[in-house]
Amino acid sequence: MSRIPLFAAALALTAAAAHAQIGFAPQVTYGAATQPDGLAFADFSGDGRPDLAVTADGPDRVEIRTNTGGGTFGAPVSVLVGGGSSPHSLAAVNIDNDGDMDLVVTLQNTDQVRLLINTNGVLAAGAATGVGGSEPRYLAVADLDGNGFADVVTSNRGSLDLSVMLNTGGTLGAPAVYSIGGETRGVALADVDGDPLRDIVIADHDGRTVEVLLNLPGSPGVFTPGPSLSVGAQLRPDGVAVADLDGDGDRDVAAATSGNGLDFATVFLNQGAGTFGPATHFAAGGVNPGATVAADFDLDGRIDLALANQDSGNVSVLRNLGAGAFAAGVPMAAGTNPQALVAADLDLNGAPDLGCANQDSNTVSVYRNTSVPFADGFESGNTSHWSVVVP
Repeated sequence: MSRIPLFAAALALTAAAAHAQIGFAPQVTYGAATQPDGLAFADFSGDGRPDLAVTADGPDRVEIRTNTGGGTFGAPVSVLVGGGSSPHSLAAVNIDNDGDMDLVVTLQNTDQVRLLINTNGVLAAGAATGVGGSEPRYLAVADLDGNGFADVVTSNRGSLDLSVMLNTGGTLGAPAVYSIGGETRGVALADVDGDPLRDIVIADHDGRTVEVLLNLPGSPGVFTPGPSLSVGAQLRPDGVAVADLDGDGDRDVAAATSGNGLDFATVFLNQGAGTFGPATHFAAGGVNPGATVAADFDLDGRIDLALANQDSGNVSVLRNLGAGAFAAGVPMAAGTNPQALVAADLDLNGAPDLGCANQDSNTVSVYRNTSVPFADGFESGNTSHWSVVVP
């Protein structure tokens, strides 16, 4: 494949940057009842610390664990979301603009999203809205129409489309459905063409592409087809993330891709005004990567990547070497079939930590970032507590 020379060149940069490392403590696991798929971190209690929310089945609910300090979490409190609804993905957002953090959850069996509204630190099930498609699994939230309220986009795996539900002031309006044509997976919202309205980036698993839908400046919240980014004939995309990966000021696209024994983080660099270069591939560090996160784990000013590798039961971190090139993913043990992957500063030390929902082992893994700063970058701290160091 054409990616080999680029990846080899990226690896060659490792020696020059070997002093900068990313460290994580071994996973701390929390029970998450049955089949946790969705995960979110946010300060629900108002004490300044990110709390943990995770979906669970039997009964269908969202479990909330309060951050008790240092990135550790207390006993779960359950919020029921409807029998037989099968909650899947979560997003934390201040949906009603009242100053506290709420939740949005996809209900894949009833083809809905439900709001969980925060009142004085207590979350309760709110309104459910039909998505207009079938089997909504993944979602993303952001203000798409510029009215100051966060809107909701769902990826509808069963109907091969996505839905946009605009927030009309704390409630979600009727969905606008956009056909993708293949099995939709991960979705992200970000301005990729500099207009500066947020656009939609979504993985078309069957089509072997990442599709971009551009937000129309004349009609904010309405979308038109943009670039179709091929991941390659042997690969299929799953999770996606959008961030400035090469430091040039515009937002690039990363996708978890796999197929035919190949497993990658695939990167498309933005060449300006929402046009993208060809796919470049970097070793994932695990098998069948899915959920994808972009964050600066070593605080060196470059955005790194993390992947949840579903078939190898691990989470891997790929360090950004500069100019949008990445070192091979280095794995950390997770549970069985890791699904959702989220970054947040859980212990308030200034560095993003990671959390992962492990669907088939009924746990959440929490990884505390133990990288520490020094004069010209980051290097390892107390290595006796580490499970992984990413060069």
